[in-house]
Amino acid sequence: MIQKGYKYRIYPDVIQSERIAQHFGTVRFIYNTALSMRVRYYEQYGKGISKRAVQDQFVALKKTPEFAWLNTIYSQSILSALEHVHVAYQNFFRGNAQYPRYKSRKNSWQSYQMPQNVKVDFDNECIQLPKIGWIKAKLHRTFDGEIKTCTLKRNPAGQYTLSVLVETPDTLPVPPPIQADKTIGIDLGLKHFMIQDNGDKTDNPRFLNQALPRLRIEQKKLSRCQKGSQNYQIQKNRVARQHLKVSCHRNNFLHQTSSWLVRDNQAVTLAFEDLHVKGMIRNRKLSRHISDVSWGRFLTFVKYKAQWSGKNTIYCDRFAPSSKQCECGHINHDLTLDDRIWTCPVCHQTWDRDVLAANNIKRFALAEASGKMGECPVSV
Repeated sequence: MIQKGYKYRIYPDVIQSERIAQHFGTVRFIYNTALSMRVRYYEQYGKGISKRAVQDQFVALKKTPEFAWLNTIYSQSILSALEHVHVAYQNFFRGNAQYPRYKSRKNSWQSYQMPQNVKVDFDNECIQLPKIGWIKAKLHRTFDGEIKTCTLKRNPAGQYTLSVLVETPDTLPVPPPIQADKTIGIDLGLKHFMIQDNGDKTDNPRFLNQALPRLRIEQKKLSRCQKGSQNYQIQKNRVARQHLKVSCHRNNFLHQTSSWLVRDNQAVTLAFEDLHVKGMIRNRKLSRHISDVSWGRFLTFVKYKAQWSGKNTIYCDRFAPSSKQCECGHINHDLTLDDRIWTCPVCHQTWDRDVLAANNIKRFALAEASGKMGECPVSV
């Protein structure tokens, strides 16, 4: 069994949009109230409250006349919000996330989940949501399998999307053994988005840089509008649509590039560098360019597509001297980012630092995969 996600654009009418907004507000209220319950209980008793105890308090709350309006909201969405609070606390105490924060109604992104009772009609291109009804949708992809959960989102541009998680009857193919002659090393960069060990380079489209002139104009108009006015909301949506356009172009490029790399390639193993993107973004001079290129998302796309295609993804250590170490073993410690081509003083061989990095990434990743650091195995 494989779980796959499908995202569809939906088009609710005015009444349905109001009901969806009620669900957004109620789920936000449930989440914040449950978070407050946990905080108060810990301050009073010095220990955490169980998930079942929180649920029992909300069941009793729904029976009171003051909160009878909770019965008009889909009950499973309320339980999902309580589950999200519980998972957020678990992630915090395990050290995987920061302390849970309250959700704001001013947040441009709003969402809620529906674990059950969602129906998809591909013939009539519509989706039935609990308490909402049938909604027109752009069902550009079909699926076979059981719907596990659905997440409805509204982006800052006011568009609605429905993410459907489906459990399909497919099984993951078993990847073949790792072999050096069927492995390609890939270096990710800023000037060129992707550099392969054979010297092929993919240009970085720089979608955000292309959109910056238009964004500056729209944001300047927004700064001159009075906050809270109707013109302010209209201009705010225009700015959001510009950002959404950049995001869509970037995702389309990442999907096409990752699909080409995995499916239309004779290699069965892809070698990458284990980049610490979150730390690299702290560079104030390169943070915007690193965020625009989306290395982390690209690696995520490649990883799950490689699993579906029965291929391997291996990584080398992020501290390995990929672009500074010559094939002869000499390490150029004086190499700077401005030096794109350098000559080894030992063997006198001239290198393109990006192509050299891709070859070293392949060599280091194969060595780590075989458990023999410093050696390049023929096969694993």
